Amino acid sequence: MTRPLRFLSPEQIIAIHDTLLGATGGRGGGGHRGAAYEGVDAAAQAVKNSYYETLEELAAACAVYIVQGHVFAGGNKRTGAAAMLTFLRANGGRTAISADHLAAMMIELQRRAESGEDVGRLVRSIAADLARRPPRSRRPR
Repeated sequence: MTRPLRFLSPEQIIAIHDTLLGATGGRGGGGHRGAAYEGVDAAAQAVKNSYYETLEELAAACAVYIVQGHVFAGGNKRTGAAAMLTFLRANGGRTAISADHLAAMMIELQRRAESGEDVGRLVRSIAADLARRPPRSRRPR
């Protein structure tokens, strides 16, 4: 039997956002769906109700729905990346993505989302990057 997945609540996503803005600056508040963070609610529900099956796809969906939905006034890429990694780790997943690659991935995600690329393609592309496993450390002989 597999354990149930731990999805991020809207409150947890907002807390991640607030923590990031406190550390790195930026504009607070809700995005174009409303100051009461209606977009965050929609993003969290979209991940829960999605048809994605793998852990990496669900984690990627966290980032895609936050970035594409522009759910915050500022900090969407940072929050999307952090929510994606938080979801992945909370569910026992790991990734070998460096901080630089992660930042580039979020910038590319925004560019592709703004060009109207299909959500499923965006999710699958990011999930493929997440699925790359960290290299196993070799023990000295």
